Amino acid sequence: MKYNSFNKNYDFNLVNWQTDKNSNIIILAIHGYNDYSKAFKAPAEIFSKHGIATYSFDLRGFGTNRSLGDWFELEVHCHDIKKIILDLKFRNPSKKIFLLGESMGAAISISLANQIDELPLDGLILVAPAVWNFSESNYFKSLFLKFFSTIFPNLKVSGKGIIKIRPSNNIEMLREFSNDPLVIHKPNLKSLNGVVNLMDQSFHDTKEYFSNPKFPTLLIIPMIDEIVPRKPLIKILNDKKVNKNFNKLINFEIYENNFHMILRDIDGNKITNDIKDWIKKENKKNSSTSISKIITKLEDSNYFHRLD
Repeated sequence: MKYNSFNKNYDFNLVNWQTDKNSNIIILAIHGYNDYSKAFKAPAEIFSKHGIATYSFDLRGFGTNRSLGDWFELEVHCHDIKKIILDLKFRNPSKKIFLLGESMGAAISISLANQIDELPLDGLILVAPAVWNFSESNYFKSLFLKFFSTIFPNLKVSGKGIIKIRPSNNIEMLREFSNDPLVIHKPNLKSLNGVVNLMDQSFHDTKEYFSNPKFPTLLIIPMIDEIVPRKPLIKILNDKKVNKNFNKLINFEIYENNFHMILRDIDGNKITNDIKDWIKKENKKNSSTSISKIITKLEDSNYFHRLD
């Protein structure tokens, strides 16, 4: 793993895991809420063994940034990621570039892909995407959060001991995660309200993108997800425009026994290898599974989120 200074306008570094092989594939990986680039250490090490170089960085307000704990709007993150993609392509004109987002990072990635035209990408990988119309489906809760985040924007909150959730089945990883000083364990109310707005926008961007996808897209869905509810995704897939125009560029992979932090689950290496296989195969068209069968699978399986 190497750290490179990337752009003088940024106050963070680009992290990269290179490969010993002659690689013609680059992944730019975008981390989730309160997390940082270390989230991709394990999958990146696997990718590197198969000739795939991985780059990542800490989004503004997260990880090693001096602005740790501050909130930056979706447009800021999209601008940063676009600049990095363009720079990577400029430096590596003959290499394929895939954008991989996990959780909030996936929500940002799909908004970027939907809103920005002519991105030099060869594929989009969405891992447990935080696509959630929270304000629409939880109107009074969103009003409550917006009101108090305006009055007490810097008030830090923690659900530890109050809300019991299982983000992964990898206990050793979770212990390390809970003690990592670069992980935000107590976000402030402004940040919480910000991520709700981000997910709201991503929900609408996802409906538009799924109606007319621009890139080969892999969607990784863990069924035991206690962080992001499943019903918003089902609602998107049931939309007539999405259902009617669902493009074969989109490939779904559903994992019944995995959790939200799926790439860091005990069997996370398997999912990473599935992503690797999807990237490296020439034919990225969807399997024969129809959207109706995907929806039925999502609807009929047990739900694990409190708001599902």
